[in-house]
Amino acid sequence: MSPSDTQTAKSRRFSTIRTVAWALLGVRGHKPHEHDAEPLSPLQILITALVFMLIFVLVLVSVAIYISRQ
Repeated sequence: MSPSDTQTAKSRRFSTIRTVAWALLGVRGHKPHEHDAEPLSPLQILITALVFMLIFVLVLVSVAIYISRQ
């Protein structure tokens, strides 16, 4: 794997994370979506979204446990 391939993979991974994060917040416009949609794979988006949702649920459960102990 050449250095440019590694850079492309990192760039693609960051783009996927950024796209999913903005989509979960609901503030993503139409034009940026058109720009980012082509290079992203549906499997990458699905896995990233599941990881974000898991983190979100774990944070909510942790907060609920913390509040219930007081």
